[in-house]
Amino acid sequence: MEEYAERYEIKQIILASPAFWKEDLMKEIKNQELKKMIIPATCSSATKNGIEEVIKRPEVRVALQQERAAKEMVKVEELFTEIAKNNLAAYGIEETENAAVMGAVRDLLITDSLIQKSRLENFYKRIENIMKTVDKTKGEIEIISSEHEGGKKLEGLGGIGAILRFKMSY
Repeated sequence: MEEYAERYEIKQIILASPAFWKEDLMKEIKNQELKKMIIPATCSSATKNGIEEVIKRPEVRVALQQERAAKEMVKVEELFTEIAKNNLAAYGIEETENAAVMGAVRDLLITDSLIQKSRLENFYKRIENIMKTVDKTKGEIEIISSEHEGGKKLEGLGGIGAILRFKMSY
């Protein structure tokens, strides 16, 4: 586990088992840093149903949400860094749409609340077209939760932004 945690830069490990196996394994682990990464969970079996059971556990849900929020925050911070350098970024619907049409979008960041708003205010087709265009040009699409700091920052830019492959203007 130590080797994998280091090699793949793992931040959290879910250790699940029926009965007492996880407690026995925890006793054998001497590395305190590794122990801090481990989230123990109980399941009724070591089958596919057991995995589904573990994923539904509250402690695992919290860990997965924290991991997702951290990943999203890194992407939003990367967008803001590009904006600050006046380099490889676009934001707002108009500018992001133009970048998508030009095939310049490497990563499209869009908040879940903008998607919901676009459906309510009947401009979802435009948002969907931007996402489809980015997908066709092999760009990544990240739906950012408005619940955490990263999503709130992106909301301040209109709820949509893009990290670009190349500059659109010089």
